[in-house]
Amino acid sequence: MTLVPTIDISGWTGEQADLVSAVDDALTRVGFLQLTGHGIPRRTIDTMREATTAFFALPTEEKLRSAPADRASDRGYAAQGTEGLAYSLGKSTPPDLSESFVIGAEDVDTSDPAIAAEPYGFFAPNIWPAIPADLRPALTAYATEAHRVARVLLEIFEQALGLPRGHLDAYTRHPTRTLRVNHYERRAGAPQPLPGQMRLGAHTDYGIVTVLCADSVPGLQIFGPDGAWHDVIPAEGALVINLGDLTAQWTNDRWRSTLHRVVPPSGPGPARRQSVAFFFDGDYDARFECLPTCQSAENPPKYPPVLGGEHLHAKVTGGRVLEPATAMNTAADRG
Repeated sequence: MTLVPTIDISGWTGEQADLVSAVDDALTRVGFLQLTGHGIPRRTIDTMREATTAFFALPTEEKLRSAPADRASDRGYAAQGTEGLAYSLGKSTPPDLSESFVIGAEDVDTSDPAIAAEPYGFFAPNIWPAIPADLRPALTAYATEAHRVARVLLEIFEQALGLPRGHLDAYTRHPTRTLRVNHYERRAGAPQPLPGQMRLGAHTDYGIVTVLCADSVPGLQIFGPDGAWHDVIPAEGALVINLGDLTAQWTNDRWRSTLHRVVPPSGPGPARRQSVAFFFDGDYDARFECLPTCQSAENPPKYPPVLGGEHLHAKVTGGRVLEPATAMNTAADRG
């Protein structure tokens, strides 16, 4: 059996037992799957890739014009060596060998009292560079499509977990939605990585579900149920789907938030790689705790309840300011 299976959701009608079973099996065994039939137009993906490639090809001083004034802010450009995702697990490591560009939702209704009261900056305005001019429309169009896919996945999750239709909507009325473009490139004359230094340090994702669009350049690895690291190279046209800590908490570890990392290339050459991760992370003011269908007298909840925003803020800030986070860690017994 393939460690990370490929599942076609093109026939999803809201009632498809075999598809629900396949998703449940993948998330129970490994917490990752590849998704085809997702319906995101190829042109939307290609346009997004072209625009982000053009942005990262700019001189560093030009890209830094889009950096946030506050390093803890999850917006705009972050240069290589300024972030470390392993800090989100409370670990100290060399900074990651990647640069990134991050946006949140563009369609924020600031008249909504829940959004106006949000204290963590999850709905902060995006920082858009002047060039390339097509970056903003390209990323927002793709983010809209990725959000749609995440919503479809929630419908499938409800059925797989034996929940009433719409049960998870209570956690996603004004969700945190973050799009992060990761760019990895070893440039001529760059020094060798420090011991233990990664392109992205080992981490679990933080929220509900991640929709990843990555190129086929090797580097992504996941920590398998056998206790070993395994390469994951996306199939042509497929999205990579994985879960975050809040879903692990929901399901009492029936579904795991799987450790993953991006390793440096082993051979010579620039080895440029790019990935675009859409994080669908729920409401900042929602109380996340074990779902009723995932606990029993013999299997009580493993994690105390957490507020979504408090958890996400601690995780994101740790990686941004290079300080070990103290938030819930669903991977404490792994890696």
